Amino acid sequence: MKKFFALLFALLSGFYVFFGSWVPDPLPFLDEATALLIFVKSMGVLGVDLTRFIPFLGKKSKAEGKTSGPVVDV
Repeated sequence: MKKFFALLFALLSGFYVFFGSWVPDPLPFLDEATALLIFVKSMGVLGVDLTRFIPFLGKKSKAEGKTSGPVVDV
């Protein structure tokens, strides 16, 4: 069910991103940048990573855990 909603949001927001400037604005509070963000996040849920093509979204940084150096017990 989660993938169904992600696919639905990806289709709707993708259509809005690509054709939103050609047709009159049906949702004035939703601009193309918000639709692009919804499209990228929903495609991420579906397993397609598009963040490498969108530089302003940034990369996910891995949490810095323990260092791989020697263990010193005091």
